[in-house]
Amino acid sequence: MLFHCRGLKLAIVQQPIRARMCGSSDKDWRPVSPPPVLKLELFDVEGNSVIDGTFMQYLVVHTTLWKENQEEELTVVELPHNTNSKRISAAAKSRKRGVTQFVAREAEPGLEIENNLLGEYSASSSIVEDENGERGCFFVFPNLSIRLEGRYRLRFMLIKLPNMHDEHQPMLPTCIDTMFSEPFDVYSIKTFPGMIESTPLSRALAQQGLKIPIRNTQDN
Repeated sequence: MLFHCRGLKLAIVQQPIRARMCGSSDKDWRPVSPPPVLKLELFDVEGNSVIDGTFMQYLVVHTTLWKENQEEELTVVELPHNTNSKRISAAAKSRKRGVTQFVAREAEPGLEIENNLLGEYSASSSIVEDENGERGCFFVFPNLSIRLEGRYRLRFMLIKLPNMHDEHQPMLPTCIDTMFSEPFDVYSIKTFPGMIESTPLSRALAQQGLKIPIRNTQDN
């Protein structure tokens, strides 16, 4: 298989720093700031950095939400029945934001299972230039939003999708690499210090057509 013959290096080149817990409608969607960005480097057998668009088109990065200590996944959580969980359910069903829906599982009596992480959990590869004009393969998560206040990490999984035209490769997705982000905070409305100004990397990627919200420090 191709990725066994080459070296791969996946790195988080833009770490999430903070977010405000999101509200109950699309108008109150509060994406993690700045948007997480990962970069993949691919090396040939001689150790030279290469960009192989044919191979990279079969790669995606999937993310989940975890506690800061990396011991418990919090992508979905159990919340008391007949509370704000109904508002969460309504927001989680929004198709505009590409929310990933989980298969329902049985909750404890008096509790409901709800999405804590909202947005698009998977990112496909984009071969674009960074803020320094260097061409590379990037994975961007521009609209992740979190329901509950707390301190978290994002876990990223680099996955190779099956190539149906290559009978020598497995027909199931293959996890190539995993990594955690640095810890970041999700604040309540009253304690949120404000959004971070869009970084040079975010601006560079947005200028090339990636759907990244761009904001200045004076924006709310």
